[in-house]
Amino acid sequence: MDANSLRLILVAAALAFSAWFGWWMRGDLAPRPEVTAAAPAVRQEDGSLVAAREPHAKPPPAPHALPMGSREERRISATVSPAKPDCPPVRLDLSLVRDDAGGRRMVASSPDGEVIQALDMPIEAAFLPPPARPWAAGVSWAPREELGGVWIERDLGRLRVGADIEEAGGGELQARVRVGWRF
Repeated sequence: MDANSLRLILVAAALAFSAWFGWWMRGDLAPRPEVTAAAPAVRQEDGSLVAAREPHAKPPPAPHALPMGSREERRISATVSPAKPDCPPVRLDLSLVRDDAGGRRMVASSPDGEVIQALDMPIEAAFLPPPARPWAAGVSWAPREELGGVWIERDLGRLRVGADIEEAGGGELQARVRVGWRF
């Protein structure tokens, strides 16, 4: 077996091992979406009500003004029967919005009266995903040969592709292309 055949077999084995290892280490890189399937309302023992969940692909406009630059994430509506028997039921509309600063706020309104107080109490902060940074670039250096180069990489889903331009021995430039598996 000559050296080129051995080199080809080693490269094929390395590629096969890399593909297997990437598949084996596959973690879900994308965030999982929240479960938003329809669910019925549930009355609890203490009298509280777990709201019914009714997802809408194109919900109607919010029943109140939203802060400038915010985006509505969730809308809640509740109708409350006051403890006094002579008072009519009151509807309360709530919108959970994400603001410009990366936080969330609650907007409350009622078509049956004026909201005189509202409290938004964050219990558990949501982790917002960092901005995607699919590009990388840099320089390379081979200290023994004292040769340098530049490289660039781009993440494309599970693949990472890259290119190098390096000095070769006599001042010539040598190009190299890379493909890798992200895990």
